[in-house]
Amino acid sequence: MTSAPRYYNAAKAKGRVVESSAGMIILGRKDAEGPDYPRLRRVEAFVTEVEGEEMVCLSDPEGIARDVVALSPPAFLAASLLDGKNSPAAVRAACAKAFGGHEITGAELAGLVERLDSSFLLDSSSFRLERARVLGAWMDNPVRSATSAGASYPGEPGELGEWLKGFFSAEGGPGWLENANPARPPARGLIAPHIDFARGGPVYAWAHRRILESPLPPLVVVLGVAHAPSTEPFALTTKDFDTPCGTVENDREAAGQLAEACGWITGDEPLHRMEHSVEFQAVWLKALNPGREFRILPILCGDFSRYAKDGSPMNEPRIAGAVEALARLVRERKVLVLASVDLAHVGPDFGDEKPVDEEVSRRVGTRDGEILEAAASGDPDLLWTEGMKDGNINKVDALSAAWTLSAVLRKAGVAATGTVLAYGQAPAPGGGMVSFGAVSYENQAP
Repeated sequence: MTSAPRYYNAAKAKGRVVESSAGMIILGRKDAEGPDYPRLRRVEAFVTEVEGEEMVCLSDPEGIARDVVALSPPAFLAASLLDGKNSPAAVRAACAKAFGGHEITGAELAGLVERLDSSFLLDSSSFRLERARVLGAWMDNPVRSATSAGASYPGEPGELGEWLKGFFSAEGGPGWLENANPARPPARGLIAPHIDFARGGPVYAWAHRRILESPLPPLVVVLGVAHAPSTEPFALTTKDFDTPCGTVENDREAAGQLAEACGWITGDEPLHRMEHSVEFQAVWLKALNPGREFRILPILCGDFSRYAKDGSPMNEPRIAGAVEALARLVRERKVLVLASVDLAHVGPDFGDEKPVDEEVSRRVGTRDGEILEAAASGDPDLLWTEGMKDGNINKVDALSAAWTLSAVLRKAGVAATGTVLAYGQAPAPGGGMVSFGAVSYENQAP
């Protein structure tokens, strides 16, 4: 009997807390020089119970390894020590010390390495060959498949549509809109969540009701979040997006213009393969807007904090160039800029020791309110300064995409300010919490 999994953030060994959120724990002696040893890739880990025993499961956020590998706590510690520098003897010694003398034999360690390698969880030649095969096949397909269909949301069109509409009338929802107002101008920008629909549905509904209230612009620039590590500040894909309700077409004319202006911007395109933040908006847009013609420009935003240590992200030439190119689209065409983001990520699921209680929830709500107020100002640098003033201690993943939304509108000469439509907090499986909101940016009255 398997219990519901909870995310795994730390392993306790002889009273020591060993962080595992990055999937790379380095204990024991490192050889200063010598041959390369097996190295665990960046993985995600969570704990589950199998037949009364606690097991640590490893999964691949990149999606190259499709299977989840379940390990005993000693095996997990051994796996986490595989950093490419620790020798087998150092791994075995560290495990023996951590578990009161229980020693992993050389044969057991070799078997563990073989299992991890065959599952493509080690950074090895077999993994690199498999990665090239998988990504090559993905790049050859002009359509990005709906990777979360049937898991995060229903895969059948009728069921999906009714489920999404139900969030409008659910507690905290805005109510269903029977008729659009063709005279009301569309919003210039929107912030919507990208948490799973079951937890954030009513707040999604607030953002997407604003889309339903007016004519839908023919181009929707969707700014998602690159949750996996990126090498560039933005990642554009030219692929269409499959959804249960049909394919959402990519505006390849706009994509071509952006790629021409920013030659580097498709370098991280494979990040779109497993990333859900653009997919979730495509699903809502397609399901709720049958018969309305629109295309999307799907862009993932990396972590801009590495580019803005001394001020605004605009100081990075690649970011400034992409903002200018997007602003040109906004000036020349009818465009909605939609940022698909969440706010705080706190609690044990995200590396914090303290579980979320009422005090933490209130503190996070107050801090989120300050960030949302800064976002609604329409001033990108005010938002960035506010979001980073505490070092982003609550791990808000919205900052880069929300900053881009505001920066693009301002660069385009759009005088728009935001209104916070809704805010929510949802529990995470291991005692943590994720927060999220909806903001609409409207033209200021002359």
